[in-house]
Amino acid sequence: MPMIARIVRLRSRIYLVRARIQTRLHGGGLVIGAGVQAQVPLRVNGPGKVAIADAVALGERMAPRMGDGTILLQARFPEAAIRIGARSCLSNNISIISTVNIELGDECLVGDQVCILDSDFHEVDPKRRRSGTGRSHPVIIGNNVWLGSRVMVLKGVRIGHNTVIAAGSIVTEPIPANVVAAGVPARVVKELQ
Repeated sequence: MPMIARIVRLRSRIYLVRARIQTRLHGGGLVIGAGVQAQVPLRVNGPGKVAIADAVALGERMAPRMGDGTILLQARFPEAAIRIGARSCLSNNISIISTVNIELGDECLVGDQVCILDSDFHEVDPKRRRSGTGRSHPVIIGNNVWLGSRVMVLKGVRIGHNTVIAAGSIVTEPIPANVVAAGVPARVVKELQ
């Protein structure tokens, strides 16, 4: 086996072991499926549950990076959950932060600097803004969805199977299956066959 391949495998194991340690320190639960590979550091924190299904690729050595490309998976409360489906590929500098539930389907592609949030985290009212009790609604992303670079998916969004969200889009409302959506806010611009 070439030396580079050995180094990549060793680094992946180190990143996954660190993620397990972080999870234990925060009192959360982390389940990592078979064949998961991490090419960048994985930061898992919060007391909630995080499940990464089989054969997920975390990070990409050749993709754009800020710093070391860390992927953040944060389940902020004990009842919060994050699920990443089998054979999905996540690029670098991704943040997935849940206060209730975020599900990413199987075989999804997630570009660099994508952010998925299921909460506002703060109230809009200036008198209550610092309370940290914003509204939360689950985010459900279907199978075989492609989220382009720098996409932001906000609370309460459902994205149907096989959909593409164009780079730089902000998804604030449900998007159906088999379409391309783009813009701020994201709107359907094309149907896929």
